[in-house]
Amino acid sequence: MINCLLFYGLDSPEHDVSVVTATEIMKNAPSRGIRLIPVYGKHGRWFTGEELAEITSYAPFDEKRFAEVVVSGETLYKLKRGKAKAWIKADCALIACHGGAGENGALQGFLDVNGIPYCSSGVFASAMGMNKAAAKTLLSAKNVPVTKWKLIKASEKESALAGLKENDFPLIFKANNGGSSLGIAIAETAAEATAALESAFKFGDEVICESYLTGACDLNVAVLTTNGKMTLSEPEIPFKSGKILSFADKYTLKENADDLPESAVSDSDKAEAVRLAAIVAEALGTEGAVRIDFLACKEGVFFNEINTVPGSLAAYLFKEYSFTDYLRLLIESAAEKKEAATKRYADTGLLKLKPKGVRRR
Repeated sequence: MINCLLFYGLDSPEHDVSVVTATEIMKNAPSRGIRLIPVYGKHGRWFTGEELAEITSYAPFDEKRFAEVVVSGETLYKLKRGKAKAWIKADCALIACHGGAGENGALQGFLDVNGIPYCSSGVFASAMGMNKAAAKTLLSAKNVPVTKWKLIKASEKESALAGLKENDFPLIFKANNGGSSLGIAIAETAAEATAALESAFKFGDEVICESYLTGACDLNVAVLTTNGKMTLSEPEIPFKSGKILSFADKYTLKENADDLPESAVSDSDKAEAVRLAAIVAEALGTEGAVRIDFLACKEGVFFNEINTVPGSLAAYLFKEYSFTDYLRLLIESAAEKKEAATKRYADTGLLKLKPKGVRRR
């Protein structure tokens, strides 16, 4: 039996999206040979309970209804009256956090320190994925096309606005560490740029300002990497109701969704997006399921951003799997990492020599 901890929630603007992903996972989790234990993070604390599989448990969330837990080493402990009691030894973890500390490498580092393997991208890839400027800088060096962009820090807000010229527009502003299209806006005038910048700064201390590609189409490719094998999905062309793919476009249901119009994208652009997705995944060293978003226009195909923990874990882009079989693949591949991680430790024997002090290396 594989004991798998499902981490989700945490204090992120994308908290609610994480809850939706996690409840979908719990309802479709494989039962044979796998035990999935929800570990829901809220305000620096962790909770568990079977009723967390129901979306109605979160609005409002009554912490008194659920057991509080903590992780130490490979063990999940239940807290009661200030005392911790060992409950479950974890074999692996499945991460369903979107944004914030759950996706930027912090949670991944925490699990690494505690010796719990997970089938998601590691600290480096996660941190790069949540830092748009860093990802664009690295990938540009790998000859992956990116749009013209500039990073604006909070202290540079006034000077950045003052430096804008009429031929710079239209521009698009977004939080450097943001996701789910929150705080994104297009500006075609200086006044709109001021408002867009203010909106983006509500989601972080750094903002990316990019050239807006008029008429560009969104083009997404998922990459699944398990047991050293990389599989790329067919490109997805998500519907957008306006000039940008909004939060509502991504997460709210639409009437007659099957009849939504699909933007025209050439087969060569689709093939280029798949080719570039493999380069991006290789350059960042992604693991598990990621989704890489591109923009296709007459000038070519450009990298937009990468989601290292995509909504629904991008399962819908791998039609060859049922969601349950997809989750089994992720969980079993995570559990198999345990033995490999143990082998990396080597005892140098230095401490047995009783050294007199630390010397310069």
